[in-house]
Amino acid sequence: MRPSNFSFLFTLFAFLFTNINLQAQDLASAETARTTMIEHIMKGRPVLVNLLTTAGLVPALSGDSPYTLFAPPESELKALQNEPADRIRMVMAGHIVKGKYNEKDLKDGAKLEALNGETITICHKKSTLVNGVSIAKPDTELKNGVIHGISSTLAY
Repeated sequence: MRPSNFSFLFTLFAFLFTNINLQAQDLASAETARTTMIEHIMKGRPVLVNLLTTAGLVPALSGDSPYTLFAPPESELKALQNEPADRIRMVMAGHIVKGKYNEKDLKDGAKLEALNGETITICHKKSTLVNGVSIAKPDTELKNGVIHGISSTLAY
């Protein structure tokens, strides 16, 4: 095969591969744009959905009003499962704020009021911190808000 034919085939392959990846990303974005926060959580976060149900927060995350959820890892949430419902409600409501805040919207020094009435303080060091806890997986945008995966639970 001549070098020019090889270059053409390589370029064509690279273009097709990139185009397929972009289409897959667009499809995934379109899917999350139609999915509510609770529908998204139900797909892979059984402990979180159980705690949100116990806390009575499922209707808020199922509706049309925008919310931001700072979602701790499942391993961190397991410790809450045997707590009284009032304690679960206090902790879980402390991870949710009204309004949609992407990571870029979380300005250094900003103070947000959580649904439990407590203040969430934003800080920027090497990463975005929420009450001192780092955002590990930012900006899962959904139909009615955004979810940020955080590295541990927020203390209340």
